[in-house]
Amino acid sequence: MGRIAISWAALIGGTLVLLFGFLVYVLFASGEPSYWEGDIAAFERRDISNPPEKGAVLFIGGRDVRLWETLGADMMPFDALNRGFGGARIAHLTHYAARIVKPYEPSLIVMMAGDEDLADVRGRRPEDVLAQTQIFLAAIRAHGVDAPVLIVSVPPAPMRMSRWPGAKRTNALLRQLAEERAPVHFIDLTPGFFTEEDELKDALFRWDGMSLSKQGYAYLTRQLKPKIRGILQSRRNTGAQTQSQ
Repeated sequence: MGRIAISWAALIGGTLVLLFGFLVYVLFASGEPSYWEGDIAAFERRDISNPPEKGAVLFIGGRDVRLWETLGADMMPFDALNRGFGGARIAHLTHYAARIVKPYEPSLIVMMAGDEDLADVRGRRPEDVLAQTQIFLAAIRAHGVDAPVLIVSVPPAPMRMSRWPGAKRTNALLRQLAEERAPVHFIDLTPGFFTEEDELKDALFRWDGMSLSKQGYAYLTRQLKPKIRGILQSRRNTGAQTQSQ
């Protein structure tokens, strides 16, 4: 019995070591753009079989965009295109911009990212998120994409509240960037995530404490649609004025 117990303990211990090693591998590998190549290729295959209309409102980012299964219906009457993948960081969006931004000739780009950057096991500062956002903006302009960009604030999450001070600093930097760089816009969704007692609204999140719930996406919809409408209307007005001159 003693030998059997020791064998089982060794087997369990070895399994745990392998599992831990695999998780470490995934954490580091997912930081490389090539890790998400399969997701991007899947978008391209889908575009061949069912080409999306040009000029849509393009949503890009990681988990929060990827899991937004009702995005198309929620954003009506706007034509919304979901290109969220994995746990994408901003550098990944930049890396694949020629494949997930340029081909669609979007009327507006809604960028929901930055939270995975701050959660990176290698450590990322708010200033790093700002720098990566600036690189992304430069990259899409280099690709000939002149659509306005709406940056959505980095959200809080129950499982990541220890990182919330850094997220708040990040949001302040992104707000300043938008104020100084047209046509870039910023929307701060922070207030609606908290109660009047400054406690996080757990109902806005799923069981994992990170992903948004149905109520969470309903909140995003209520906040984003008026902002999107205003940006697109302003762009149309600007275009009309330019043509009349």
